[in-house]
Amino acid sequence: MKPVVLTFLALVVSARAVETQRPPVPAARPPFTIVVNFANPVDTLTVAELRRIFMKQQRLWAHGDTIVPVDWDAASQMRQVFSRTVLGRSVREMAEYWVQQSVTQGLAPPSTLNSGLAVARFVAMVPGAIAYLSPDAVDRSVKRVRIDGLPVFPAQSR
Repeated sequence: MKPVVLTFLALVVSARAVETQRPPVPAARPPFTIVVNFANPVDTLTVAELRRIFMKQQRLWAHGDTIVPVDWDAASQMRQVFSRTVLGRSVREMAEYWVQQSVTQGLAPPSTLNSGLAVARFVAMVPGAIAYLSPDAVDRSVKRVRIDGLPVFPAQSR
């Protein structure tokens, strides 16, 4: 090959390499925060534990209280994200799961509420309650719980 062609090819290859080396997208906090009643001594849960709690496979806290999971209304974007992220299923798939659980185990799905304020008030009043809220909706009436193993979410552009 001619030197000019080789130089051009080298420039194209190096430009492609620079183009694909974008800085990593900064991680953002998850779009939800797990909260419990202040009387609950739990500070940290794993994603697997959280999944078992919201699928009612684990029904008692380690300290003996009954676990009372609270879900958002099925049409809520918050519930859709939580369901996919933590439960690994869509809201529709979870509805099918609850039909099966109702028939085979006699289990009812978690209670549902349709606002952050209603969720926070419920958790603040019920000692075994656990729910998820928008990080901006968490107030002093509930306690945040750290979740180990939660996927990293890309920062949202503004």
